[in-house]
Amino acid sequence: MNRIVFVVLVLVMALASSCNQSSKSNSQQGFGPGNFDPEQMADRQIEEMKETIDLSGTQEKQMRELIMENFENMSKMREEMQNSGGGFEGMREQMQKVREEQDQKVKAILSEEQWEKYQTYQEERRARRGQGGPGGMGRPQ
Repeated sequence: MNRIVFVVLVLVMALASSCNQSSKSNSQQGFGPGNFDPEQMADRQIEEMKETIDLSGTQEKQMRELIMENFENMSKMREEMQNSGGGFEGMREQMQKVREEQDQKVKAILSEEQWEKYQTYQEERRARRGQGGPGGMGRPQ
């Protein structure tokens, strides 16, 4: 009986240690909530958009400013919701409104052909993140 308890205890400790190492390595690679860098994310999005929708230099600058503004707005909204104890549904509705406003700004920057490509690009990004379905956030309803 003591051997079984000892073996189980060793296995639990080994599992806990490996999980801890895994989360540390993810943090060091830039993953996780504490290591989010909006500048890197914006750079990555701009590079994808340059390839996908053929942005001009001026459009690239305008889109970068818009993306950074959006990151700041979303961050403030998350912080306000967390501090006020607001629910997820309220935050989701506000963020949806902000996304719609951002889409209008993007539409003003891009040509009609680029706008169509941008919409396709956004749909693909949402699909990669597991969003965009009826349940949103990758969760079925």
